[in-house]
Amino acid sequence: MRIDFALCSPALAERVTGAGIDRQERKGKGASDHAPVVVDLAD
Repeated sequence: MRIDFALCSPALAERVTGAGIDRQERKGKGASDHAPVVVDLAD
């Protein structure tokens, strides 16, 4: 289950071109059950 998310304003939401989860951060020993959410924005 993915529960990590990013909050933003409606104006910023209009600029979102993609989003994903950095799964590499969860592969290490003792890694957190959370992972960074990466959001791509248009200029």
